[in-house]
Amino acid sequence: MVEVESTNAELIALQRIDETCTQLQQQGNYLEALECMERGLVLRQHFFGADSDEVWRACKIVGEMCNLLAMTYLQQEDFAMVLELLKKAEILTERDNAGRAVTFNNLACYYRRQGKLHASLKYLQRALKIESKLEHVDNPADTFLNTCAVLSQLGRHRDALAKAQQALILLQEELSNMIGPMADGNEPPKADRIAVLSIAYHNVGVEYEFLKQFDLCLQQYRKGVEVSERFLGPDHSITITLRNSCIAARRAIVAKDPHAQMKMLSNKTKSRTGRSTRKEYATGTRGRPMETLLSPRPEDGDSQAAEEKENF
Repeated sequence: MVEVESTNAELIALQRIDETCTQLQQQGNYLEALECMERGLVLRQHFFGADSDEVWRACKIVGEMCNLLAMTYLQQEDFAMVLELLKKAEILTERDNAGRAVTFNNLACYYRRQGKLHASLKYLQRALKIESKLEHVDNPADTFLNTCAVLSQLGRHRDALAKAQQALILLQEELSNMIGPMADGNEPPKADRIAVLSIAYHNVGVEYEFLKQFDLCLQQYRKGVEVSERFLGPDHSITITLRNSCIAARRAIVAKDPHAQMKMLSNKTKSRTGRSTRKEYATGTRGRPMETLLSPRPEDGDSQAAEEKENF
């Protein structure tokens, strides 16, 4: 009888903890909710056993909260808290491969912000390896774009271009029924995924610019701007960022090659008269800042210098 009463008391305590966690999340008190989840996890380990399915399901939920909070603190540049949360998430996702891939992506974002590009690349490669073995991955293009951005900063532009192009293919598959010639009109595109598609075009353009393939570079920049303007609007922050990149690239190219301006004017005229290829529209993001997907343009930073300074 005593054991039954003790068991019932523990179950009631666990139920109350879960209810409190839900209330805290609804109120937006995510850090307090995490602390409450951790108390519930300890109680589950005691009640069900450390290796039980109940405990590992709870680990998955707590790991997701750690990742969400980590990216919030990353935007606030509280790097100590970011690393603490992500290391905790790495432990909690031991049996959750999808969650571990997200955690490695987020660790890559953290190390990139710290200027440790080789460490960032290592985690991205581990995330890609995990995702390649999963039957379903939420937003797989994001990992390729993150990898592209880091490779670009390391001066590995051909590799970065390949990753950006892979991301474009994945995004075209993801959004083919929402935008483009095959759209059925039944499902409107999500703004965050359109933003990622626009960034993918931008990143391809960046790598072509580094590789001095200027015609292709400007084509991709323009596509990114066109998609963003059409679906996000001309005043959206992503649209403004990509438009500024396109303008800066055009000016930089003309400064390097005065004859390029005539080529641009010719291409622009062809586009208006319909003699060139038609406009193409490719047929978001786990809580992390959108700028983590962007590759910096040549004028935005010295990728070779970044590679030489780091000692990892």
